[in-house]
Amino acid sequence: MLHPRPTGTAPPAFRISGTVWLGRSRQATVHVEDSRVSRRHASLEPRHDGLFLRDGQSSHGTFVNAVRVPDGGVVARFGDVVRVGDTLLLVVADVERSAARPRRSEGSRLGLADTLVAGPELAAVWDEARRAAGLREPVLVVGETGSGKECVARMLHGERENPGPFVALNVSAVPEALFESELFGFERGAFTGAEAGRAGAFREARDGVLFLDEVGELKLENQVKLLRALDTGQVRPLGSKGDVGVSARVVSATSRDLETACDTGDFRADLYYRLSGLVIRVPPLRERRGDILLIADEVLSQRSPGLALSTDAAESLALARWEGNVRQLRHVVYQAADRASSEQARSVLPEHLASLARVEPDSRALTRDRIEQAFAQCGGIASHAARKLGVSRTTFYKALKRLREEGGDVALDDAEVVRLGSGVAAER
Repeated sequence: MLHPRPTGTAPPAFRISGTVWLGRSRQATVHVEDSRVSRRHASLEPRHDGLFLRDGQSSHGTFVNAVRVPDGGVVARFGDVVRVGDTLLLVVADVERSAARPRRSEGSRLGLADTLVAGPELAAVWDEARRAAGLREPVLVVGETGSGKECVARMLHGERENPGPFVALNVSAVPEALFESELFGFERGAFTGAEAGRAGAFREARDGVLFLDEVGELKLENQVKLLRALDTGQVRPLGSKGDVGVSARVVSATSRDLETACDTGDFRADLYYRLSGLVIRVPPLRERRGDILLIADEVLSQRSPGLALSTDAAESLALARWEGNVRQLRHVVYQAADRASSEQARSVLPEHLASLARVEPDSRALTRDRIEQAFAQCGGIASHAARKLGVSRTTFYKALKRLREEGGDVALDDAEVVRLGSGVAAER
Protein backbone atom coordinates (compact mmCIF):
# COMPACT_ATOMS: atom_id res chain seq x y z
CA MET A 1 0.00 0.00 0.00
CA LEU A 2 1.36 3.39 -1.01
CA HIS A 3 -1.00 5.74 0.80
CA PRO A 4 -1.96 6.34 3.53
CA ARG A 5 0.44 4.73 5.96
CA PRO A 6 2.26 5.92 9.09
CA THR A 7 5.79 7.14 8.40
CA GLY A 8 8.45 4.52 8.99
CA THR A 9 6.13 1.54 9.10
CA ALA A 10 6.11 -1.44 6.76
CA PRO A 11 3.35 -1.11 4.17
CA PRO A 12 0.40 -3.52 4.33
CA ALA A 13 1.00 -6.06 1.57
CA PHE A 14 -1.16 -8.74 0.03
CA ARG A 15 -0.21 -11.82 -1.96
CA ILE A 16 -2.81 -12.57 -4.60
CA SER A 17 -3.41 -16.21 -5.48
CA GLY A 18 -6.45 -16.96 -7.62
CA THR A 19 -9.34 -14.54 -8.06
CA VAL A 20 -9.97 -12.59 -4.85
CA TRP A 21 -11.93 -9.57 -3.66
CA LEU A 22 -10.64 -6.19 -2.53
CA GLY A 23 -12.95 -4.24 -0.26
CA ARG A 24 -13.97 -2.97 3.14
CA SER A 25 -15.51 -6.30 4.12
CA ARG A 26 -13.61 -8.30 6.72
CA GLN A 27 -14.02 -11.30 4.42
CA ALA A 28 -12.16 -9.58 1.58
CA THR A 29 -8.71 -11.04 0.90
CA VAL A 30 -7.42 -7.50 0.37
CA HIS A 31 -9.08 -5.76 3.31
CA VAL A 32 -8.96 -1.95 3.15
CA GLU A 33 -10.16 0.27 6.00
CA ASP A 34 -11.47 3.18 3.95
CA SER A 35 -14.99 4.61 4.20
CA ARG A 36 -14.99 5.36 0.46
CA VAL A 37 -14.22 1.75 -0.42
CA SER A 38 -17.20 -0.56 -1.00
CA ARG A 39 -17.51 -3.86 0.84
CA ARG A 40 -16.79 -5.78 -2.37
CA HIS A 41 -15.06 -3.06 -4.32
CA ALA A 42 -13.07 -4.88 -7.01
CA SER A 43 -11.96 -8.37 -8.01
CA LEU A 44 -8.27 -9.16 -8.58
CA GLU A 45 -6.83 -11.99 -10.62
CA PRO A 46 -3.07 -12.57 -11.00
CA ARG A 47 -1.60 -12.50 -14.50
CA HIS A 48 1.98 -13.05 -15.68
CA ASP A 49 2.43 -9.29 -16.12
CA GLY A 50 0.34 -7.98 -13.23
CA LEU A 51 -3.24 -8.17 -12.00
CA PHE A 52 -6.52 -8.26 -13.90
CA LEU A 53 -8.89 -5.83 -12.18
CA ARG A 54 -12.64 -5.69 -12.54
CA ASP A 55 -14.69 -3.10 -10.64
CA GLY A 56 -17.41 -4.66 -8.50
CA GLN A 57 -19.96 -1.89 -9.16
CA SER A 58 -18.34 0.12 -6.39
CA SER A 59 -19.71 3.48 -5.30
CA HIS A 60 -16.60 5.48 -6.21
CA GLY A 61 -14.94 3.40 -8.93
CA THR A 62 -11.56 1.71 -9.31
CA PHE A 63 -8.68 3.45 -11.07
CA VAL A 64 -5.37 2.33 -12.58
CA ASN A 65 -2.83 5.13 -13.09
CA ALA A 66 -5.69 7.63 -12.57
CA VAL A 67 -7.80 6.07 -15.37
CA ARG A 68 -11.13 4.52 -14.38
CA VAL A 69 -11.32 0.76 -14.86
CA PRO A 70 -13.89 0.04 -17.62
CA ASP A 71 -16.76 -2.41 -17.27
CA GLY A 72 -14.79 -5.19 -18.94
CA GLY A 73 -11.84 -4.82 -16.56
CA VAL A 74 -8.19 -4.07 -17.27
CA VAL A 75 -4.72 -5.42 -16.52
CA ALA A 76 -2.76 -3.39 -13.95
CA ARG A 77 0.86 -4.10 -14.76
CA PHE A 78 3.73 -4.28 -12.30
CA GLY A 79 4.56 -0.74 -11.24
CA ASP A 80 1.03 0.56 -11.84
CA VAL A 81 -0.82 2.54 -9.16
CA VAL A 82 -4.32 1.36 -8.24
CA ARG A 83 -6.71 3.72 -6.48
CA VAL A 84 -9.78 2.65 -4.52
CA GLY A 85 -11.50 5.36 -2.51
CA ASP A 86 -8.78 7.28 -0.69
CA THR A 87 -6.32 4.40 -0.78
CA LEU A 88 -3.42 3.95 -3.23
CA LEU A 89 -1.87 0.56 -3.89
CA LEU A 90 1.17 -0.43 -5.95
CA VAL A 91 1.18 -3.59 -8.09
CA VAL A 92 4.46 -5.45 -7.51
CA ALA A 93 5.98 -8.77 -8.53
CA ASP A 94 7.81 -9.44 -5.25
CA VAL A 95 5.43 -8.95 -2.34
CA GLU A 96 7.84 -9.98 0.44
CA ARG A 97 10.52 -7.58 -0.73
CA SER A 98 8.08 -4.70 -1.10
CA ALA A 99 6.60 -5.31 2.35
CA ALA A 100 9.92 -4.67 4.08
CA ARG A 101 10.08 -1.76 6.50
CA PRO A 102 11.58 1.37 4.88
CA ARG A 103 15.21 2.14 5.64
CA ARG A 104 16.34 5.41 7.17
CA SER A 105 19.77 6.97 7.34
CA GLU A 106 20.43 10.18 9.24
CA GLY A 107 21.88 12.75 6.87
CA SER A 108 24.03 14.34 9.57
CA ARG A 109 25.99 11.09 9.89
CA LEU A 110 26.84 11.31 6.19
CA GLY A 111 27.49 15.03 5.99
CA LEU A 112 24.09 15.74 4.42
CA ALA A 113 21.32 18.07 5.55
CA ASP A 114 18.41 15.71 4.87
CA THR A 115 17.47 12.36 6.36
CA LEU A 116 17.48 9.65 3.69
CA VAL A 117 14.68 7.12 3.31
CA ALA A 118 14.60 4.11 1.02
CA GLY A 119 12.16 1.51 -0.18
CA PRO A 120 13.32 -1.95 -1.33
CA GLU A 121 14.98 -0.95 -4.62
CA LEU A 122 17.09 1.84 -3.13
CA ALA A 123 17.79 -0.19 0.02
CA ALA A 124 19.40 -2.81 -2.23
CA VAL A 125 21.66 -0.08 -3.63
CA TRP A 126 22.60 1.01 -0.10
CA ASP A 127 23.52 -2.59 0.68
CA GLU A 128 25.78 -2.65 -2.39
CA ALA A 129 27.51 0.49 -1.16
CA ARG A 130 28.02 -0.97 2.30
CA ARG A 131 29.52 -4.16 0.85
CA ALA A 132 31.82 -2.09 -1.35
CA ALA A 133 33.04 -0.03 1.63
CA GLY A 134 35.50 -2.68 2.78
CA LEU A 135 37.03 -3.24 -0.65
CA ARG A 136 39.84 -1.35 -2.36
CA GLU A 137 38.65 -1.07 -5.96
CA PRO A 138 37.50 2.24 -7.44
CA VAL A 139 33.71 2.54 -7.61
CA LEU A 140 31.65 4.05 -10.41
CA VAL A 141 28.12 5.16 -9.43
CA VAL A 142 25.80 5.42 -12.42
CA GLY A 143 22.44 7.15 -12.43
CA GLU A 144 20.39 10.02 -13.77
CA THR A 145 20.88 13.56 -12.53
CA GLY A 146 19.30 14.04 -9.12
CA SER A 147 18.89 10.31 -8.40
CA GLY A 148 21.16 10.35 -5.34
CA LYS A 149 24.60 9.27 -6.57
CA GLU A 150 26.49 11.38 -4.04
CA CYS A 151 24.34 9.94 -1.24
CA VAL A 152 25.53 6.46 -2.28
CA ALA A 153 29.15 7.64 -2.33
CA ARG A 154 28.80 9.17 1.14
CA MET A 155 27.20 5.99 2.43
CA LEU A 156 30.11 3.94 1.09
CA HIS A 157 32.52 6.35 2.80
CA GLY A 158 30.60 6.30 6.09
CA GLU A 159 30.72 2.50 6.25
CA ARG A 160 34.52 2.35 6.02
CA GLU A 161 36.30 1.16 9.15
CA ASN A 162 38.58 4.20 9.17
CA PRO A 163 36.71 6.57 6.88
CA GLY A 164 39.13 9.47 6.66
CA PRO A 165 38.01 12.65 4.86
CA PHE A 166 35.33 12.79 2.15
CA VAL A 167 36.27 15.25 -0.60
CA ALA A 168 33.71 15.91 -3.35
CA LEU A 169 34.51 17.62 -6.63
CA ASN A 170 32.16 18.16 -9.55
CA VAL A 171 34.68 17.91 -12.37
CA SER A 172 32.23 19.27 -14.95
CA ALA A 173 32.19 22.58 -13.03
CA VAL A 174 35.99 22.92 -12.95
CA PRO A 175 37.34 25.25 -15.69
CA GLU A 176 39.67 23.33 -17.96
CA ALA A 177 42.62 25.56 -17.13
CA LEU A 178 42.21 24.88 -13.40
CA PHE A 179 41.78 21.10 -13.62
CA GLU A 180 45.34 20.19 -12.54
CA SER A 181 45.50 22.71 -9.71
CA GLU A 182 42.08 21.61 -8.37
CA LEU A 183 42.94 17.92 -8.40
CA PHE A 184 46.70 17.85 -7.93
CA GLY A 185 47.35 21.13 -6.10
CA PHE A 186 50.13 23.66 -6.61
CA GLU A 187 53.21 25.04 -4.93
CA ARG A 188 53.63 28.57 -3.70
CA GLY A 189 54.72 30.78 -6.58
CA ALA A 190 53.63 28.26 -9.22
CA PHE A 191 51.79 31.03 -11.05
CA THR A 192 50.89 34.67 -10.58
CA GLY A 193 48.79 35.06 -7.45
CA ALA A 194 49.84 31.74 -5.92
CA GLU A 195 51.00 33.29 -2.65
CA ALA A 196 50.39 30.03 -0.80
CA GLY A 197 50.38 26.44 -1.93
CA ARG A 198 47.35 24.16 -2.06
CA ALA A 199 47.17 20.40 -1.59
CA GLY A 200 44.49 19.71 -4.22
CA ALA A 201 41.58 17.28 -3.99
CA PHE A 202 43.66 14.10 -4.27
CA ARG A 203 45.87 14.97 -1.30
CA GLU A 204 43.00 16.52 0.70
CA ALA A 205 41.28 13.12 0.52
CA ARG A 206 44.31 11.24 1.87
CA ASP A 207 43.26 7.88 3.36
CA GLY A 208 39.65 8.81 2.65
CA VAL A 209 37.36 9.03 -0.36
CA LEU A 210 37.72 11.33 -3.35
CA PHE A 211 34.31 11.69 -5.00
CA LEU A 212 34.51 12.82 -8.64
CA ASP A 213 31.03 13.77 -9.75
CA GLU A 214 30.02 13.92 -13.44
CA VAL A 215 33.29 12.30 -14.46
CA GLY A 216 31.79 11.55 -17.86
CA GLU A 217 32.03 15.26 -18.75
CA LEU A 218 35.85 15.33 -18.58
CA LYS A 219 37.67 16.53 -21.66
CA LEU A 220 39.97 13.95 -23.27
CA GLU A 221 43.16 15.78 -22.30
CA ASN A 222 42.10 15.83 -18.67
CA GLN A 223 41.09 12.18 -18.86
CA VAL A 224 44.74 11.39 -19.62
CA LYS A 225 45.91 13.33 -16.56
CA LEU A 226 43.41 11.59 -14.29
CA LEU A 227 44.34 8.19 -15.70
CA ARG A 228 48.02 8.76 -14.95
CA ALA A 229 47.24 9.65 -11.33
CA LEU A 230 45.16 6.50 -10.94
CA ASP A 231 47.75 4.29 -12.64
CA THR A 232 50.75 5.55 -10.69
CA GLY A 233 49.14 6.51 -7.39
CA GLN A 234 51.05 9.78 -7.67
CA VAL A 235 50.31 13.38 -8.65
CA ARG A 236 52.57 16.27 -9.51
CA PRO A 237 51.40 19.61 -8.06
CA LEU A 238 51.87 22.59 -10.35
CA GLY A 239 55.26 24.16 -9.74
CA SER A 240 56.67 21.01 -8.15
CA LYS A 241 59.74 19.21 -9.50
CA GLY A 242 58.62 15.79 -8.27
CA ASP A 243 55.64 13.52 -7.83
CA VAL A 244 53.76 13.07 -4.56
CA GLY A 245 52.09 9.82 -3.54
CA VAL A 246 48.32 9.79 -2.92
CA SER A 247 46.20 7.28 -1.05
CA ALA A 248 42.58 8.28 -1.61
CA ARG A 249 39.99 5.79 -2.76
CA VAL A 250 38.30 7.16 -5.87
CA VAL A 251 34.53 6.98 -6.17
CA SER A 252 33.23 8.58 -9.34
CA ALA A 253 29.73 9.22 -10.65
CA THR A 254 28.18 9.88 -14.01
CA SER A 255 24.79 10.32 -15.63
CA ARG A 256 26.25 9.38 -19.03
CA ASP A 257 26.48 5.96 -20.66
CA LEU A 258 30.28 5.67 -20.52
CA GLU A 259 30.41 2.41 -22.46
CA THR A 260 28.74 4.12 -25.41
CA ALA A 261 31.01 7.13 -24.93
CA CYS A 262 33.99 4.77 -25.17
CA ASP A 263 32.64 3.36 -28.44
CA THR A 264 32.28 6.86 -29.90
CA GLY A 265 35.71 7.94 -28.70
CA ASP A 266 34.37 10.58 -26.30
CA PHE A 267 35.68 8.73 -23.26
CA ARG A 268 38.89 6.72 -22.90
CA ALA A 269 38.26 3.02 -22.49
CA ASP A 270 41.36 2.60 -20.32
CA LEU A 271 40.11 5.27 -17.91
CA TYR A 272 36.67 3.66 -17.84
CA TYR A 273 38.21 0.33 -16.86
CA ARG A 274 40.20 2.09 -14.15
CA LEU A 275 37.17 3.84 -12.68
CA SER A 276 34.73 0.94 -12.89
CA GLY A 277 36.32 -1.65 -10.64
CA LEU A 278 32.83 -1.86 -9.12
CA VAL A 279 29.72 -0.35 -10.71
CA ILE A 280 26.69 0.65 -8.64
CA ARG A 281 23.56 1.69 -10.52
CA VAL A 282 21.07 4.01 -8.85
CA PRO A 283 17.65 3.47 -10.49
CA PRO A 284 15.67 6.58 -11.43
CA LEU A 285 12.78 7.53 -9.19
CA ARG A 286 10.16 6.47 -11.74
CA GLU A 287 11.49 2.89 -11.45
CA ARG A 288 10.99 2.89 -7.68
CA ARG A 289 7.53 4.32 -7.18
CA GLY A 290 7.42 2.97 -3.66
CA ASP A 291 10.06 5.57 -2.71
CA ILE A 292 8.18 8.60 -4.01
CA LEU A 293 5.66 8.98 -1.20
CA LEU A 294 8.21 7.84 1.41
CA ILE A 295 10.42 10.77 0.45
CA ALA A 296 7.49 13.19 0.14
CA ASP A 297 6.21 12.28 3.61
CA GLU A 298 9.72 12.67 5.07
CA VAL A 299 10.13 16.09 3.48
CA LEU A 300 6.71 17.18 4.77
CA SER A 301 7.48 16.00 8.31
CA GLN A 302 10.65 18.09 8.32
CA ARG A 303 9.32 21.12 6.47
CA SER A 304 5.79 21.43 7.87
CA PRO A 305 5.01 19.01 10.72
CA GLY A 306 1.29 18.34 10.87
CA LEU A 307 0.75 18.68 7.13
CA ALA A 308 -0.20 15.51 5.24
CA LEU A 309 -0.60 14.60 1.59
CA SER A 310 -4.16 14.39 0.33
CA THR A 311 -4.88 11.27 -1.70
CA ASP A 312 -5.23 13.33 -4.88
CA ALA A 313 -1.84 14.97 -4.32
CA ALA A 314 -0.23 11.64 -3.41
CA GLU A 315 -1.59 10.10 -6.60
CA SER A 316 -0.21 12.97 -8.69
CA LEU A 317 3.21 12.56 -7.10
CA ALA A 318 3.21 8.78 -7.51
CA LEU A 319 2.38 9.04 -11.22
CA ALA A 320 4.77 11.86 -12.15
CA ARG A 321 7.71 11.28 -14.49
CA TRP A 322 10.35 12.85 -12.20
CA GLU A 323 12.94 13.62 -14.82
CA GLY A 324 14.84 15.49 -12.11
CA ASN A 325 14.46 12.54 -9.75
CA VAL A 326 14.79 13.01 -5.97
CA ARG A 327 16.12 16.55 -6.30
CA GLN A 328 13.01 17.58 -8.26
CA LEU A 329 10.67 15.74 -5.86
CA ARG A 330 12.11 17.51 -2.82
CA HIS A 331 11.80 20.87 -4.57
CA VAL A 332 8.17 20.24 -5.54
CA VAL A 333 7.20 19.10 -2.03
CA TYR A 334 9.02 22.03 -0.40
CA GLN A 335 7.06 24.46 -2.57
CA ALA A 336 3.77 22.63 -2.02
CA ALA A 337 4.26 22.62 1.75
CA ASP A 338 4.94 26.35 1.74
CA ARG A 339 1.83 27.06 -0.36
CA ALA A 340 -0.37 24.85 1.81
CA SER A 341 1.00 26.40 5.01
CA SER A 342 0.43 29.94 3.72
CA GLU A 343 -3.24 29.02 3.15
CA GLN A 344 -3.42 27.33 6.58
CA ALA A 345 -4.55 24.16 4.81
CA ARG A 346 -4.60 20.88 6.71
CA SER A 347 -3.21 18.88 3.81
CA VAL A 348 -1.32 19.31 0.55
CA LEU A 349 -3.77 19.41 -2.37
CA PRO A 350 -3.07 18.97 -6.11
CA GLU A 351 -3.36 22.74 -6.64
CA HIS A 352 -0.40 23.22 -4.29
CA LEU A 353 1.83 21.10 -6.53
CA ALA A 354 3.85 22.40 -9.44
CA SER A 355 2.79 21.17 -12.89
CA LEU A 356 4.03 17.60 -13.19
CA ALA A 357 4.51 15.50 -16.33
CA ARG A 358 3.15 11.98 -15.92
CA VAL A 359 4.85 8.77 -16.94
CA GLU A 360 3.34 7.97 -20.33
CA PRO A 361 1.45 4.66 -20.26
CA ASP A 362 2.32 1.88 -22.69
CA SER A 363 -0.08 2.13 -25.65
CA ARG A 364 -0.56 -1.65 -25.41
CA ALA A 365 -2.61 -1.05 -22.25
CA LEU A 366 -5.24 0.61 -24.45
CA THR A 367 -7.41 -2.28 -25.54
CA ARG A 368 -9.97 -2.15 -28.34
CA ASP A 369 -12.84 -2.24 -25.81
CA ARG A 370 -11.41 0.63 -23.77
CA ILE A 371 -10.87 2.82 -26.84
CA GLU A 372 -14.32 2.12 -28.26
CA GLN A 373 -15.92 2.85 -24.89
CA ALA A 374 -13.98 6.12 -24.54
CA PHE A 375 -15.00 7.19 -28.07
CA ALA A 376 -18.65 6.43 -27.32
CA GLN A 377 -18.54 8.42 -24.09
CA CYS A 378 -16.78 11.39 -25.69
CA GLY A 379 -18.94 11.82 -28.78
CA GLY A 380 -16.25 10.43 -31.05
CA ILE A 381 -13.73 13.21 -30.43
CA ALA A 382 -10.26 11.67 -30.29
CA SER A 383 -8.62 14.31 -28.08
CA HIS A 384 -11.45 13.98 -25.53
CA ALA A 385 -11.20 10.19 -25.60
CA ALA A 386 -7.43 10.35 -25.06
CA ARG A 387 -7.93 12.70 -22.11
CA LYS A 388 -10.56 10.40 -20.61
CA LEU A 389 -8.11 7.48 -20.86
CA GLY A 390 -5.37 9.56 -19.23
CA VAL A 391 -2.95 9.42 -22.16
CA SER A 392 -1.51 11.85 -24.65
CA ARG A 393 -2.93 12.04 -28.16
CA THR A 394 0.36 10.60 -29.46
CA THR A 395 -0.03 7.48 -27.32
CA PHE A 396 -3.72 7.28 -28.25
CA TYR A 397 -2.90 7.38 -31.97
CA LYS A 398 -0.20 4.74 -31.53
CA ALA A 399 -2.81 2.47 -30.02
CA LEU A 400 -5.19 3.12 -32.92
CA LYS A 401 -2.46 2.32 -35.42
CA ARG A 402 -1.53 -0.88 -33.56
CA LEU A 403 -5.15 -2.07 -33.51
CA ARG A 404 -5.45 -1.33 -37.23
CA GLU A 405 -2.31 -3.40 -37.92
CA GLU A 406 -3.68 -6.23 -35.78
CA GLY A 407 -6.76 -6.29 -38.01
CA GLY A 408 -10.04 -4.42 -38.12
CA ASP A 409 -11.07 -0.86 -37.50
CA VAL A 410 -12.18 0.45 -34.14
CA ALA A 411 -15.97 0.71 -33.96
CA LEU A 412 -16.77 4.39 -33.40
CA ASP A 413 -20.57 4.28 -33.22
CA ASP A 414 -21.68 7.82 -34.15
CA ALA A 415 -18.17 9.25 -34.05
CA GLU A 416 -16.42 10.97 -36.88
CA VAL A 417 -14.51 8.88 -39.41
CA VAL A 418 -11.01 8.03 -38.29
CA ARG A 419 -8.32 7.21 -40.82
CA LEU A 420 -6.34 4.48 -39.10
CA GLY A 421 -3.84 3.69 -41.83
CA SER A 422 -1.53 6.51 -40.75
CA GLY A 423 -2.51 6.33 -37.10
CA VAL A 424 -3.86 9.88 -37.20
CA ALA A 425 -7.44 10.67 -36.21
CA ALA A 426 -9.33 13.52 -37.83
CA GLU A 427 -11.02 15.89 -35.36
CA ARG A 428 -14.42 17.45 -35.96
